[in-house]
Amino acid sequence: MSYRYSAKVPPGLMTLLEGLSRSVVKRRPESISQFATFYFAELLHFRTENPTLAINDLVREFNTTKGRPN
Repeated sequence: MSYRYSAKVPPGLMTLLEGLSRSVVKRRPESISQFATFYFAELLHFRTENPTLAINDLVREFNTTKGRPN
């Protein structure tokens, strides 16, 4: 028996999760949950500085410039 799940993914969610995933793979943090908390807090701050960027461009630019916490 096969099931189909047809719920729609909110716009931008896949982009956000892909950006986080790429950053996790690059940085290999000890705690992914703490890293995700920092990542999304910084991304939110970055969005306030760049309100005109589309979500795809925002995540790409963030990961390129600021998405590399110490």
